[in-house]
Amino acid sequence: MTGSRSVSIIIPTYNERENIERVVDRCRAALADYRFEIVVVDDDSPDKTWQLVADAYEGAEAVRIVRRTEESGLATAVSRGFDEATAELCAVIDADLQHPPEKLPALIEAFDTGADIVIGSRHVAGGGVENWSLLRRIVSRGAMTITKLALAPTRGISDPMSGFFAIRREIIDGVALAPTGYKILLEVLMKCEYDRIAEVPYVFTERERGESKLTADEYLGFLAHIYDLRRNGYAERERDVPVSVESP
Repeated sequence: MTGSRSVSIIIPTYNERENIERVVDRCRAALADYRFEIVVVDDDSPDKTWQLVADAYEGAEAVRIVRRTEESGLATAVSRGFDEATAELCAVIDADLQHPPEKLPALIEAFDTGADIVIGSRHVAGGGVENWSLLRRIVSRGAMTITKLALAPTRGISDPMSGFFAIRREIIDGVALAPTGYKILLEVLMKCEYDRIAEVPYVFTERERGESKLTADEYLGFLAHIYDLRRNGYAERERDVPVSVESP
């Protein structure tokens, strides 16, 4: 192994039976030179994604499944993954392959510059989105505008709403994360103490298999999350954190 760091890959799932083996196998291939574990956190999927993972990776030390039966939601699944993680770094990636597992080494290597949080960004040179409708682009940009207007500490970050990111696990130790909706990175950015952020470009693609989990309820949850962060005073915290963009 050439990678000196260890990383826990957190994959939240709900009805991802069509995708989960592909994303796990691509993560394993991308991280062949690193010490890693893959933690799949499944919300008791009716399609039994959890069972497929348990069966397909039985005996694989680097892959484990956490099945939640009393709670649900993407952001809280990621938070549970943080609790389960054992490695120095935690990386979050979607199960639908909209985030490219092959970019994980670039996220990990960015910690060599002293970063505490590394964000996969769609909005820096080399990043982007593929095959989004005009409506989807408008909604995304609107949500970004709301975030930056409401939460001043996010204004220097190109993609504070990214779902593809990695953190030093120590920065969340003892922090009470209480995400609402699906943007847990906002919770980390607003509540945790850190000194530096790096952004790594990636291209977001539409899912090939399965159904999107983005619904009107998810967007309402996002707005509730923004409101909660402001109401609890996190928007007023003084932050002067340097942000760098790492080469593609």
